[in-house]
Amino acid sequence: MTDIYLGPKRYIQRSGLLAETGSLLRAFGRRPMFLCDELVLSILRPRLEDPLLSAGLTPCFTLFGAECSLSEVARVAEIGRSEKVDFIVGTGGGKAIDTARAVAGRISLPLVTIPTSAATCSAASTVSVIYENGIRTDTINGKAAELVLVDSAILASAPSRLLAAGMGDTVAKWYEGKPTYDQTPDPSPSLQAALALSTQVNETIFECGLKAKQDVDTGKNSPAVEKMVEASILMAGVIGGIGGRTFRVALAHALLYGLTVLPQVHDQLHGEVVSYGLVVQSCLEKNEAELEKLITFFSQLGLPVTLAELGIHDLEDPLFREGLRRTCAEGSSAHNLSLPVDERVLLRAIQEVEKRVGQMKA
Repeated sequence: MTDIYLGPKRYIQRSGLLAETGSLLRAFGRRPMFLCDELVLSILRPRLEDPLLSAGLTPCFTLFGAECSLSEVARVAEIGRSEKVDFIVGTGGGKAIDTARAVAGRISLPLVTIPTSAATCSAASTVSVIYENGIRTDTINGKAAELVLVDSAILASAPSRLLAAGMGDTVAKWYEGKPTYDQTPDPSPSLQAALALSTQVNETIFECGLKAKQDVDTGKNSPAVEKMVEASILMAGVIGGIGGRTFRVALAHALLYGLTVLPQVHDQLHGEVVSYGLVVQSCLEKNEAELEKLITFFSQLGLPVTLAELGIHDLEDPLFREGLRRTCAEGSSAHNLSLPVDERVLLRAIQEVEKRVGQMKA
């Protein structure tokens, strides 16, 4: 049986695209709600107000409350109803856009997304990750965007840390999807397509990723940057959609969600913790070639490959041990691997990674 959620309906990416926002949004109504955090609002509002007003739109700018939680979804949905908005525009990063998606689904309105970084594929995804007090509680299937607007000049001017995190999260599609694919006796055409696309996208990231980061560091929007933006937003979202739940995640995402019990992990980007998780997963799988490849590439991108780089220094910390327990809990995606994973095995792999990275950097 195949049961997947696909999106988005339309994706546009080019430098300077925000100037066209008014004409592109008119098809969805005249009263859009823009969900933004304070930083994104300061970036987008000066660029959007004139194009929106010129197109006859009356925007409702709403501040995002920092976490995609059920209470935040309810709060924003109520604002949408009271302001009588026609459609929802999710902007910025993953949590704000995830919230906008959940709100659009709850009050049955069209969704448009305008990402300001390539750190996640949320803008082109169909799922919302739900958190409470920084801890992930659920992942729900939601509404696909009718339209994704990606102004690559805006994304190229964002810190390169965001672009790097998106690359880490995107290469995870292959590393986490393939173990499940390999255990599927008769993979469906959609799973075959997910594997093929993730393989191709990984090749592009390993080929162009470092150049893209270097270009962003020097303020340049280059062909390499454009490729990484498209790979990390559109292609990652498409792969996640056609691959479905089983292809999307394994140990790396399980470790991310488990470690959210540690306050210091909240200072890390989603893709940064996933990148570290991929290193641990490769160690668990005893895949020497991929382990060395990931440690080298992620180190070049400035992505974390040790616990210290995640802000974790005490392996005896009860919260750290609780994070390992949550990672290995029954039903966790950690068990999508073909080998058994428990807290003891996971801790041993983490310790082995620390040793291997130390040897490589010595």
